[in-house]
Amino acid sequence: MILTHFFGAVLGLKLLDFDYNIFKILNGLAGQSHSLDVFFVIVAEGILYLIFAGIAIFILMDKKNKERKIIALQALFAALISRVVFIELIRVFFFRLRPFVAGVVTQLVYHNPLEASFPSGHAAAMFAMAFTICFVSRKWGVFFLILALISSVCRVIVGVHYPMDIVGGFLVGILSVLAAKMVFDLWVRKRLAGPSWARHSPLGLLKKRK
Repeated sequence: MILTHFFGAVLGLKLLDFDYNIFKILNGLAGQSHSLDVFFVIVAEGILYLIFAGIAIFILMDKKNKERKIIALQALFAALISRVVFIELIRVFFFRLRPFVAGVVTQLVYHNPLEASFPSGHAAAMFAMAFTICFVSRKWGVFFLILALISSVCRVIVGVHYPMDIVGGFLVGILSVLAAKMVFDLWVRKRLAGPSWARHSPLGLLKKRK
């Protein structure tokens, strides 16, 4: 038991060291060029809203497709519960200081220093929406995933997150997708889709494959 705790502690310290070293490399890109700094800030802060806009365009491109509308609502719901449920719940039990509070970093954007760093709420919301859209359109979903990844990396560069915060946000995003899908499959989709529910339900899809 003692050895297990010892090796667990050593592994945890090694992981934190690795996390910090990656952070220093990425954050070292900040402050080198004004033009690059502007780019990093815009991407770190703006991509989340670009994904929101992208989902709206995704719906408008085929307004008669009811399934697209339902998936879009499911994506927004997944983003919501990732931020207001899972992220806040984790931060109650595990509080990690922001990089700019814990040490000397190059900080390009202002952020509330009292808000926990782990996991990343931005990353969780972006990945939750992107993975949900993958259910109906792999092309759009992969596009949003790429945007989410780029924005998440930039949030490390601008000094408001560690790499492990992004990994945590990624995992929370996946958890939120599963939770949102369960809620929609059990209660929401049947009411919104009407008769088409039978075709899109898990049982309906199974029958279609046969």
